[in-house]
Amino acid sequence: MSVRCKVSVPVLLLSLMCSGWTACGQEKGSRQYVVFWNLENYFDPFNDSLTLDDEFTPAGEKHWTWKKFLVKRNLIAKVLLSMRDRYGDWPLAVGFAEVENRMVLRQLTEQTPLAKLGYGVVHRDSPDSRGIDVGFIYREEYMTVLEVEARAVLTGRERPTRDILHVAAGLHLPGGQPDTMHCFINHWPSKFGGEEYSRPFRQAASDTLRRVVEALRDSASGELPPVIVMGDFNDTPDSPPVVSLQRGTGLLNPGLSLHERGEGTLKYNGRWELIDLFLISPSLEDARMEIYSHPLLLEEDEKFLGQKPFRTYYGPQWHGGASDHLPIVLLLPSDF
Repeated sequence: MSVRCKVSVPVLLLSLMCSGWTACGQEKGSRQYVVFWNLENYFDPFNDSLTLDDEFTPAGEKHWTWKKFLVKRNLIAKVLLSMRDRYGDWPLAVGFAEVENRMVLRQLTEQTPLAKLGYGVVHRDSPDSRGIDVGFIYREEYMTVLEVEARAVLTGRERPTRDILHVAAGLHLPGGQPDTMHCFINHWPSKFGGEEYSRPFRQAASDTLRRVVEALRDSASGELPPVIVMGDFNDTPDSPPVVSLQRGTGLLNPGLSLHERGEGTLKYNGRWELIDLFLISPSLEDARMEIYSHPLLLEEDEKFLGQKPFRTYYGPQWHGGASDHLPIVLLLPSDF
């Protein structure tokens, strides 16, 4: 059994303040990047009468408490803060899946050392019956949100799925030209019920996004502005719903080579699967995708050997990790 060291928020804050970096400054020569991360049921412990979130309450099956919430919140923050050590700065923006509401995102951006970095929050409630949504945080120093729209995905089934969150933001990066970037945060329907049964639901999400991106391209006289599609697609980069989205929009898939090498963000029955993806417009073709496999996010896989994500729960048993998914990172072109 591995032993995890808990680091308190004050210790983290002290480390941040003593690092020789200013909270809002960018190190010379560092490269901007965007992150996506499925947070594995990032719920608050309070019952919401409008959603089926009873499982994640103190009296529910998971016995989810405020104390457990704080452990998860602080670990998420610690992982995001650690990215500066690898990439030279903190994330420009982060898209999330499996967040319950705006409050849990504001807890992250206002009640942890991330508060010193000035992250704004974008969130819209979606019709998912469990109340899990997608969300987005961004460095207000470098980005100004211009427009937000939640795009409904109509699957034709009784149980609704998550909306696609569209965030249009103006960029004002050091040394860069002002530009507008369009981010689409996704969490497509799962394979519950089997691949063949569930594929039409993911195809419905793909078709919804394709129409939005095509309209964006048409409004720009046929040339896509900077677009970053991110999310948990519950499908691999070579799957029909993902490929048809690319074919219809001209978006590029920087994660395909990672998939072909057997790398992934989720481990299922001993096999890594890459289901968390970025798709990008041709103007960002020099961007590079990586999987962020920090030691904080991994533990020994005693059954299948190697390592696996250090997740929050195994069934009803609290395990204390951040997520069953690893984050993905999109390093933007150096001249962006």
